[in-house]
Amino acid sequence: MNAGVPMQTPTRSGSHEPSGAQTARLKFSRIRLLSLLVSLTLFIGCNKSAKPDVSKKEPAHVDHHVDEQDLNKITLTEQAEKRLGIQLVETALTEIQRRRTVGGEVLLPPGKTITISAPIAGTLSHPPGTTAPVPGNRLEAGSTVFAFAPLLTPERDVLTPSERVRVAQTKADIATAQIDAERQIESAKISVQAAKIAYDRAAQLLNNKAGSQRNVDEASANLELAREALITAETRHKFLSAIRLDEQAGELASREIESPVAGVLQTLDAAVGETVVGGEPLFSVITTSRVWIRVPIYAGQWREIDTTQPATIAEFGQASIAKLRQANYVLAPPSANPTAATIDVYYEVENEDELLHPGQRLAVTVPLHIRAESLVVPFKSILYDIHGNTWVYEETDAHVYARQRVSVDYVDGDSAVLASGPEPGSKIVTDGAVELFGTEFGVGH
Repeated sequence: MNAGVPMQTPTRSGSHEPSGAQTARLKFSRIRLLSLLVSLTLFIGCNKSAKPDVSKKEPAHVDHHVDEQDLNKITLTEQAEKRLGIQLVETALTEIQRRRTVGGEVLLPPGKTITISAPIAGTLSHPPGTTAPVPGNRLEAGSTVFAFAPLLTPERDVLTPSERVRVAQTKADIATAQIDAERQIESAKISVQAAKIAYDRAAQLLNNKAGSQRNVDEASANLELAREALITAETRHKFLSAIRLDEQAGELASREIESPVAGVLQTLDAAVGETVVGGEPLFSVITTSRVWIRVPIYAGQWREIDTTQPATIAEFGQASIAKLRQANYVLAPPSANPTAATIDVYYEVENEDELLHPGQRLAVTVPLHIRAESLVVPFKSILYDIHGNTWVYEETDAHVYARQRVSVDYVDGDSAVLASGPEPGSKIVTDGAVELFGTEFGVGH
């Protein structure tokens, strides 16, 4: 040891260093710990910025996007096409008249009910060899409804003076009725001629663009009423002309009262065995060969109806099997329903087959003034899947067909008007579309 340096005496366990040295050592330890923490923090931060967190995933991932058309392509051979009967048609934009389908009700037009009355006093009985028809029976023109026996049969061959007076009076009444019937026939013929002239004039003016369809319809209705009046007058004259009075025996031969027109027996106002007076109604017949269709149209849309074009009539629930009928617009007394805010439009339709009944509800497709270009395809090319979606098959290449989704706006007869579909000029399958559908899904395999 150096002599100039005094030697420190080691401290014993539990002894304390001077306070200044202890404080310096504590500060040094804290500085080193703080430096270590800062270095560790910087190291962790650098590692996070350099490497992404592999545990984080995307919410959705698609390995391969597939077009819907690529899922439905069918390639056929020429022999397969012939076997399936494939026929193609090009789509095109066509200017079509828009239509609207609404409900309608069958009505009997005015003047189609004919009432037959007793010409003179007499007794009714069953027709020879049959029974009297009941309301609802179909009657042909000339069908016998009642046998009619005039009340002029005395119980003895020699007439008393009072009976002779009554026979003479009856004979005069019959002659007067016959003369009146002849006058009615002549008057009815003149009315028919006048109505025919008016109708021809109205039709000629319409052809010359100087008249209106309304005048033609009115003239047609008047002509029809005049013809019905002539038929009734001729039937009455035929009945009265057949009456022959035997003045000596005081008898009138029994006659048959027939239906003047073909139709349906609507009411029976007298019964078999009843005694009636002259002019009393016996029965009435309605003719249903032509009926009217009352179509309620919303008041805000009825001006859109094109009344110059015929409407199409179909029966509810039988559109696929029942034939479609064409109905023409007719003028009728104006009517409306303020509660439903509708205005009634009337159409007339032929009903020779008697399948339409008064009060029956129908589907009426009325034409509109609106015309627009739309994509039109044959309705037989449209296919429906189990979900109600509509499709067509398009030829995308030679012998290659792809199923395309379409949106049908409405169906007009044999054509389907599309709201969306293939481009104009595309070739789509008409005949054989169902067979292609079965081929795609393996039906029959």
